[in-house]
Amino acid sequence: MENDYLQMLARIVLPSQILDYFSIAGVEQNSTEIHIGLDEKMHPELSKEAHFESKGFMEAVSVTDFPIRDHKVILKIRRRRWTDTRTGKSFSVPIDLDIVAKGTRYSKEFGAFLKETYGDVPCDLPYA
Repeated sequence: MENDYLQMLARIVLPSQILDYFSIAGVEQNSTEIHIGLDEKMHPELSKEAHFESKGFMEAVSVTDFPIRDHKVILKIRRRRWTDTRTGKSFSVPIDLDIVAKGTRYSKEFGAFLKETYGDVPCDLPYA
């Protein structure tokens, strides 16, 4: 029951649909920032296929999202790396999730908010 409430809270706080593709791998907080680690979920069809192997994760990408309780929020997103054992080629599965504002490292919603409020996406704000 408590897990259901935590899942609901995560869906409210995180960018829409992100939990469809990623699971929360960890949360770290210091006096000014909250880092939320998100790992791409295992692709069910590829994990059952003998010719494809998951080879861990690519380097994390940091995306700044809306602040929470006066803390800058940074999403650390890691995509899964797959290898086709027949060819040896590495790849990642394309996902239909567009969370980063074009030309920035801000979530789309946070970037739109900053642009509407300040006319541009400034980099010198306390939570930017």
